[in-house]
Amino acid sequence: MKDIAKKSNTMYLLDKYQLKASKKYGQNFLIDLNTIKKIVEITHIDKQTCVIEIGPGIGALTEQLSYRAGKVLCFEIDTRLKDVLKESIGEFDNIEIIFQDFLTVDLKKVVDELKQTYSKVCVVANLPYYITSDIIEHIITSSPQLDSIHAMVQKEVALKLTDENYKSPLIYMIESVGTISLDMNVSRTVFSPAPHVDSAIISIHIKREYNQKLTYVLKCAFTQKRKTIYNNLKDIFDNTKDVLHQCGIDEKLRPEQLKIEDYIKLTQFI
Repeated sequence: MKDIAKKSNTMYLLDKYQLKASKKYGQNFLIDLNTIKKIVEITHIDKQTCVIEIGPGIGALTEQLSYRAGKVLCFEIDTRLKDVLKESIGEFDNIEIIFQDFLTVDLKKVVDELKQTYSKVCVVANLPYYITSDIIEHIITSSPQLDSIHAMVQKEVALKLTDENYKSPLIYMIESVGTISLDMNVSRTVFSPAPHVDSAIISIHIKREYNQKLTYVLKCAFTQKRKTIYNNLKDIFDNTKDVLHQCGIDEKLRPEQLKIEDYIKLTQFI
């Protein structure tokens, strides 16, 4: 089937297979071809690129990605979609679908294998709102040799993630590996069913490998945001004041007042 994202084609497939968007998986189907083409443009993919798509749904974005990419490797948790995906994108020889919860995927192993064939590997996803942070964290902390991540998220989340004045463990994780940008707003009206909020496309360009010790330091530092960095870290170092002094960090600062460079320095003492 061509142009799956056209509303008439989407409704045909959903009706034929008696499918309804799953609230459990936070599904909303994109029904605007123009929006999908704009998303593909943002990714800057080519035939030397393998795209890892999280949650292909009925294949609307997958189809358009396959026209540009060398390969599209999809991970889908909803096994109800097997038959509809066979009809919608089964004819494409550069699309592979694996029915597995993405959070259980050994992403580093997958990307290492793909890098033997493709010069670039990126992740593209329309992320369910309830699990956005978990998936982005999983991608980053897996330390894959990814070039970029392009994700559709709730607009409010996108604004927070790209706000220089807002800090969280996830934002520090992103800063430690590269840069993030808000590239495109997406109206709720281009989905079926329409969600209650608008969305946005964020891009994370990965430039450095992730330091696995950083996760532990950040989780401890943000145990209680209202407390000072000293009080939150005093249980993980025997000589916390000395460690903070050696890192040039004021012990009275709160966790969100530190820079990513400060947290990277702290990992050296773990």
